[in-house]
Amino acid sequence: MKPSIRWALVVLVVVVIGILLFLWRREDQPQAPAKGEIAMQPVAPKPEPKAEPKVEPKVEPKEEPSPAPVKPMADEPLTATVLFDYRRSEVRPSEAPRLDEFAAKLKGRAFDSLGAIGHADRIASVKYNLSLSKRRAEAVRAYLVGKGVDAKRIRIEAKGEEEPVTGEACKNMGPENRKNQKLIECLQPDRRVAIELVVTP
Repeated sequence: MKPSIRWALVVLVVVVIGILLFLWRREDQPQAPAKGEIAMQPVAPKPEPKAEPKVEPKVEPKEEPSPAPVKPMADEPLTATVLFDYRRSEVRPSEAPRLDEFAAKLKGRAFDSLGAIGHADRIASVKYNLSLSKRRAEAVRAYLVGKGVDAKRIRIEAKGEEEPVTGEACKNMGPENRKNQKLIECLQPDRRVAIELVVTP
């Protein structure tokens, strides 16, 4: 073999070995990222902030102003008038509601006594009318007792024909007897029992 060929082979082998060594070293080195691309580590997404629960401001209940103390009022006077038929002492059915109402208003009220004052018209004798007015007052007391009023607190009084309320209205109306219906009708307000409550001070 010619010496020139031998040297050419040696150079070729050296070149091939050099190339192989170069390639082998290149594989061991970490590869650089491609140009223009930046290697980024994956970043975990930040958790979105949780919305804080809305807290309603505490509203303190307004204190209502206490009402001014009510001054106890004095009991009002309590009265009633019950009318009667001519020469009769029974409580008329038409007058009973007045006594019922009066008895109802008495409940829960303090009183010393209750006055039931009987009256009569001027027809008939003074003695008869006095007795009749007393019977009328007693009839009213009995009715009120039946409605729960204490009998001991009811004071009766008979006035007869002494205190008429008709005044001059029934004067000069003819004979004063039971046959004169016009006069009897005119004198109706005089045939009465006046009830009055005596309030404890």
